[in-house]
Amino acid sequence: MAKRIRNIFLFLCLLSTCALFFLLIYGSFVGKIFAEINLALGGEPSAVESPAGLNFIVIGSAITSVTSLIGFISATIIAWRKEQRESALADVERKKLELELEKSKLELEELKKAKKK
Repeated sequence: MAKRIRNIFLFLCLLSTCALFFLLIYGSFVGKIFAEINLALGGEPSAVESPAGLNFIVIGSAITSVTSLIGFISATIIAWRKEQRESALADVERKKLELELEKSKLELEELKKAKKK
C-alpha cells in the first residue's frame, strides 16, 4: 500500500513538473507571438501580457508539484522506517528461534544422557 501511494505521489510530481515547464515555455512562446502581433498592429511592446489565466495555471501547477514532491518524500520516509522496523522484528524472531533450537538440543542431550545411565 505504501509503495502504491509513493508511486502515485511520484507520478503526480513528475506530471505536474512537466506541465509546469510546458506552461512556462508555452507562456513565453505565446507572449512572444502576442508581442509580435501587437507590434505589427502598432501597439506598445510593454503592453503585451500572456493569455489570461495562464499565470493561475502555472501557479497551480507549481503548487501541485511541490505538494506531490513533499508527499512522495514523506511516503518514502515512512516506508523506510517501516522496513527498518520489520527488519529489526525479523532479527528478534530469528534470535528467538535460535535460542529455542539451542534449548531443544540441550534437552535432547540430557535425555540421551539419562537413557544411557
